[in-house]
Amino acid sequence: MSAVFSENILMEKVLMPSQEVYLRTIFQPPALPKRWNDGVINEILQNPIYTGGLLLQKTLTTEVIPFKRKINKGQLPKYFIKDNHEPIITRQQAEAVKEILKYRRKQIGVDDSGKYQNRYEFSSKIICGEYGSTFRRQKIYIGKPYEKIQWCCHRHITDKTKCRQKAVREDILKGAFTVMWNKLISNYTELLLPLLESLKKLRTDEQQEREIWKCNNRIMELTEQSHILSRIVSKGYIDSAVFIERQNKLMLELDAERKKRNRLLDTNGFDREIAGTVLLLELIRNNQGILEEYRIDLFLQTVDKISILNNRILFRLINGLELTECYGKEVNEDDAAPYANRLQTGGWQNSI
Repeated sequence: MSAVFSENILMEKVLMPSQEVYLRTIFQPPALPKRWNDGVINEILQNPIYTGGLLLQKTLTTEVIPFKRKINKGQLPKYFIKDNHEPIITRQQAEAVKEILKYRRKQIGVDDSGKYQNRYEFSSKIICGEYGSTFRRQKIYIGKPYEKIQWCCHRHITDKTKCRQKAVREDILKGAFTVMWNKLISNYTELLLPLLESLKKLRTDEQQEREIWKCNNRIMELTEQSHILSRIVSKGYIDSAVFIERQNKLMLELDAERKKRNRLLDTNGFDREIAGTVLLLELIRNNQGILEEYRIDLFLQTVDKISILNNRILFRLINGLELTECYGKEVNEDDAAPYANRLQTGGWQNSI
């Protein structure tokens, strides 16, 4: 077991894909399970028992029938016994592993609660159209001049036989969004304006509408600030530590504004769709002209989810409107009109 910690310290393999293969070279059956996952490895690396300590009352039993065993998340006090038994590793090794884990969490945008903070613009947004699992970011041809980024279904990564959806390169996703946006701004008067007028008839609360409008404006401002900050750090004008600190503050305020807007939208049936349509129209008015290259700020402000199935990329916008672009063999250059599914009033879908 100490070899696991030593390897993680020396080679920095904490939470890396190669860990499962590595651990299989250490443990021998029957102790070896059929599959190692990140959670099991993470628990091993942070368990105080290997440093000679013992943590008591990590779990608890409910007091009502049916009695269930649950993880103690602060309902009852925990007791730690130092030097309870002979350690397998030193405390210095354990602390070094904790530091590596802390560093990696910060690098991939995970806070102390373990919640993923979406480091990349496509994180948690792409859904497999076949099984509904999320897509993960991958690097291919690493270290070569033609190194590429692609996004692949987590189910497909785990077992190709369980999902047939292949990976999609990031540049294809960005290109598809650019084409979709250009089609949208060319046809918004036929799509968005009639939709907005129809939905406004269903809501009469003007005060709430003003509050939502303020939230939308603040969200746009914060998103633009985040985009500017990303450009500044990419050019080396500020230190990465300063960037992370400022970016985290922006993300916290942005999250608070979004939650506030969501609370306002949840009070009426179509407020969310109306607010999304208003925001889309505002973005279009402020960004007239054909988009020549992908813009991350427009993507983050307009797209709620992406569903990929076969050679079709479906963008679900913040107002529920769904627009589809094809890529690969199914692309038809003569087809200038996007495949759009405008949801019927009273029957809007809430999922991809």
